[in-house]
Amino acid sequence: QHWRLYDKAVVSTQSTGEFDTTEIKINPDKSYLDKSYPDKSYLLVKPEFENRARSIFAETGMVLTTEGARHLGAAIGSDDFTQAYVRDQVNAWVEMVYNLSDIATNHPHLAYSNYITSLKFKWCYLQRTMGNTSDLFQSLESAIRDRLIPKLIGRPCSDTERNIFALPIQLGGMGMDNPAETADHQYKYSITNSRPLIEAILVGHGDISSIDAKCRDLRADTGHAEIKRKAALSSVLQEEHPTLKRTFALNIEKGASLWLSAKPYKWLGFELSRQEFTDAVALRYEFVIPDLPSTCQCGKPNSSSHALSCPLGGYSILRHNEVRDCLAELAQHAGLKGVEIERQLLPVGDFPLPHTANHAPDARMDVYCMGLWGPLQKSYLDVRIFHPGAPSYRSKSIGNLYREQEAQKKRSYGKRIIEIERGTFSPVVLSTSGGVAPECDRLLRTLAAKIASKHGNSYREAMEFIRLRLRFAVLRVCLISLRGTRIKVHHTPVGLVDLNLL
Repeated sequence: QHWRLYDKAVVSTQSTGEFDTTEIKINPDKSYLDKSYPDKSYLLVKPEFENRARSIFAETGMVLTTEGARHLGAAIGSDDFTQAYVRDQVNAWVEMVYNLSDIATNHPHLAYSNYITSLKFKWCYLQRTMGNTSDLFQSLESAIRDRLIPKLIGRPCSDTERNIFALPIQLGGMGMDNPAETADHQYKYSITNSRPLIEAILVGHGDISSIDAKCRDLRADTGHAEIKRKAALSSVLQEEHPTLKRTFALNIEKGASLWLSAKPYKWLGFELSRQEFTDAVALRYEFVIPDLPSTCQCGKPNSSSHALSCPLGGYSILRHNEVRDCLAELAQHAGLKGVEIERQLLPVGDFPLPHTANHAPDARMDVYCMGLWGPLQKSYLDVRIFHPGAPSYRSKSIGNLYREQEAQKKRSYGKRIIEIERGTFSPVVLSTSGGVAPECDRLLRTLAAKIASKHGNSYREAMEFIRLRLRFAVLRVCLISLRGTRIKVHHTPVGLVDLNLL
């Protein structure tokens, strides 16, 4: 037997003549089978016992059936009944996907967030409790592939792209599982996870705490097995399509995929427009972005990679300044003292610095603060954002790129900050794909701990918020640089206009 709120389900191998009808009462005064709930009490029997059951349970008001009945979010009964139930449910979910596709026409980010946080979990319970249903979910997969995904990415998707989108977000995909493929896996995992409970029910006794512990362990094991299964699929895709290897390496970096799982809160700046969302997906997988000019205004052939690297138009500086201001704001939020941006460094004078160091008298640091690494200790932060897809970087591994960028910053400013300013220097190196270098990661962890301590949040919440703010700061400017103008608009200066003529 198992209980859910006021519902009681009884499974018995006894013949109907041995069944005690008093067991289907909650108590003598309030029967669950009274006039208030006549359609919620079912007796499912085999056809050969139907007549006998009707005579025994005639006074109870129960709905007697030999076909089947809905039970929680699934159904039990004959094959015809259960398959008809699944078809009805799938048809309802297909209609939901169609409605969500209509929303995605103008609001793809909102529709995608709704799908991965809500809609795709509606069929999980049914898949976990009913076997042999994969074929029945094919119409739902067709709706997702042929209606929803094209609205999200702005065009039809290929077989390879559909397999990529089905991977978890943390493995470089978009978390849009293929329900026709997951049905059998979900049912298999459910049976495995529930085995200790099933065995206890069959024998009629068992220690609840030990059963619960065994089920938790099995859930953890099957969860790891599912991740390994999908990781293996990712590896197969990369072997079949070698160009995807670098794409996946960038997408699985810590923090790179947070913009996909974030709720599109407009007041936090986490909402993307229709064009921004489709462009962001194209950047993530290095798809060809439609409607881009074939030639950049600098005269070179245009592409998404060139747009993120081209210095014309000032978008690289805008990207740098956006991250700089975000870091300064986070430092203030963490309670650090004396936060400044673009603080001028002391002159070098006659101090013997290495020839690789920056000797400029007007050198500045992006962010200055006190108390980051120790009480009243001066800390200097300098930001660098690079595009790992640039032609000069494609032959190098992601890890080597981060180390090189950090080393260059340290050679330029490290010695000067330590010896002349008597402070600490931290290079803040990020990539346009959303990843961060090791020293930047250490800095973010320290800020998260201080924010959590100061404002009473958990460390996980603070860390997620910091990574999200930085990720969207970089992403938004990258999207602007794809389609923004790179030439100055020539006009008559306002100071030369005679306002009396207006």
